[in-house]
Amino acid sequence: MGDSGSELSTVETREKALQQLAAFAESKGFTFSKLESLGDEIVMLAGTRWEHDDIIVQIRDQVPRDRRCKITGVDLQLTSEPREPIPDLVVVSEPLRPGAKPWAHETELLVEVVSQRNFREDYEGKRVRYSMSGAPQYLLIDPRQGVCVLYSGPVKPEGTYAEVTTTTFGEPIRGLDCMDGGEIDTSEFLRYA
Repeated sequence: MGDSGSELSTVETREKALQQLAAFAESKGFTFSKLESLGDEIVMLAGTRWEHDDIIVQIRDQVPRDRRCKITGVDLQLTSEPREPIPDLVVVSEPLRPGAKPWAHETELLVEVVSQRNFREDYEGKRVRYSMSGAPQYLLIDPRQGVCVLYSGPVKPEGTYAEVTTTTFGEPIRGLDCMDGGEIDTSEFLRYA
């Protein structure tokens, strides 16, 4: 019981620190689109490029609507550690109740669009965290290089994925479980200028 209590207090302390940091930044006139705790770092993103947001909208619009819940801006719970990253897009099979935070292993797809400055975290840190937490598929979109990388089949103890498929912008992304055999059209994905 002592361990779970200290974990809870650590999570509560981190959450409170993030809220205080956000309030301080806003009081000084800073605006930002995302604040997340990644390892021992707190990352504040001042905003995303429109190419980033457009890619997320394109993917969200292509995932079948009939039985999927597609959400942005939600904390993701990890089984591998107490940190809660905020993926660019989360696809789950059932709607979430208001305020709920999905578990990585219960998702169908996690999507990250690489930013120009923080790309290493998406390629390395989040890939390891998502795999170790059992996220079935992780789709990494890199507008810097014009590539899409689909990681499937988490190998939890190693923090890696059994299958890695890379496609370039313009080629369809195949093999996504949430697409029911369909593919994601990337012909209108834009690279960063």
